[in-house]
Amino acid sequence: MTELRNDRNGLGRFNVTPAPVVRAPARNPDGSVICPECGSDISSSRGTQRLRKPDFADRTLQQQLEEPLLLYGWLCTRHQYDIVIPAACRGRDASNLPTGWIGVRLVFTDEIVRWAPTPRKELREQGVDR
Repeated sequence: MTELRNDRNGLGRFNVTPAPVVRAPARNPDGSVICPECGSDISSSRGTQRLRKPDFADRTLQQQLEEPLLLYGWLCTRHQYDIVIPAACRGRDASNLPTGWIGVRLVFTDEIVRWAPTPRKELREQGVDR
């Protein structure tokens, strides 16, 4: 798998990595999280993911924030591009997550705007107060 990550589309030798894709989570009937594109179980990848080139619904935030954006969710690396799958987030205050997380609105690959969780501390460190 590491070989595929380093040689995606043959561009790996030029140190070029395709932009990640942001998708909503998909689940197996048993509740485990799977990649919405390939169906692989990605439950073990749960954690803080780095999203390069985030597509914010809030254009002001897009201009203020340096990349990458840290998100809580899952990651599938079995493709020629990373698939970042943010965890469900209930609004700006991310009330379904532990203290310290805040919601930002992202445009997902399917063109639907959804809330995605990011550490409040990261936004503050970059001069964004939400």
